[in-house]
This record gives sequence, C-alpha cells and structure tokens, in this order.
Amino acid sequence: MKTTLALIPALLIGLAPALAPAAEALVKCRITGLFQPDRVDDLRRQGGTLRIAQGGDSAEVRLVEVDYDDAEATYAYDPDARPLKGMSAEKARERIDQLLRAASRGAFAALPPSTLPADRRQEVRIGVAGLDCKGCAFGAYRALAKVDGVERATVDFKRGVATARFDPAKASRDALVAALKKAEVEVIETSPDRADK
Repeated sequence: MKTTLALIPALLIGLAPALAPAAEALVKCRITGLFQPDRVDDLRRQGGTLRIAQGGDSAEVRLVEVDYDDAEATYAYDPDARPLKGMSAEKARERIDQLLRAASRGAFAALPPSTLPADRRQEVRIGVAGLDCKGCAFGAYRALAKVDGVERATVDFKRGVATARFDPAKASRDALVAALKKAEVEVIETSPDRADK
C-alpha cells in the first residue's frame, strides 16, 4: 500500500504538463453542409480532428463547438505548432476549409462567419416534395446554398420543408424557388409549412 501511495505524487507530477492547457487559438467558421440536425454528427465524424502536415512537422485542428442553428463551428489549434505558426486567423480558417473539404469529400466547407446583421436577414420556408432521403435533401440544400446572399439553408425531407436565411438585398424567395426548380426539386407553392419570416 505504501508503494502505491508513494507512486501517486510521481504520477501526478508526470501528468502535470498534460493537465496544463496549452494556449489555443480559436477560429469560428460558417459551415456549409449542415442542412439537417444529424449532419452535426457527420461533421464531428469527418471534421472533428483535422491534421496538417508540412514537411516533417504536423499539427491538429480540433472541432470544439458546433452551433447548428447558425451553421457555425469553432475550431481550436496550437498557434505555435510549426505548420500554423504565425498564421492569421483568416489564413488558419482557409487552411481549415481546405482540410475539411478534403476530409469530407466536399460535403462540408468552412467559410468566414456571417457579417450580415441579424436585423437585415430574412428567412423563408418553402414547401418541397419528392425528397425521400438525405442525398436528395443535400441536393436541394446545395441548390439553395449556391444562391448569392444565402447565409444559411436547411432541408427537412421528412416534413417537406426547405428553409433559407438570406440577405434580401441579394436574394429573394423567387430566386430560391427558381434554384430549387432548376435542381429538379418539386416546389409546393401552398404548403401548410410555408412560413415566411
């Protein structure tokens, strides 16, 4: 028993550097590809830990927080790690975007956070039909997300509703409907779920 107790302080001293948190840099990104709630799990699986290799050096970038409602995520990294040393927050976000796109085969991207004030955003819900799986919903999502001015889009294929949050100076409900129709998504003009905000 004495031997075991004597080892505890030695173990704690050995763990001290691991317990002391390193100064981490945080980067907030707007994430494309979060079109329905279960995509958060997909993001954590595919982009939870991203590895950067440069020459013989490497570093990790970790996903620390996801805000599904605003489609934002926060990544943490060691700013002193050689592949990231001296990098601005925007350059780090660009590198995270490259890594995330590669890790997810283009399903997710890390864009700069929205700069559009909340009081200037408009949200619209559009009834859709014919979507029976996550892949179909992703196609409808991509059609909405590509419209200039769209900050956030979601598609719920089970309820038959597509939602877009956008800058009304750049986009409109008509432009969103046109994008869905171009992607061969059936739009239901009189959906009971339609609720323009």
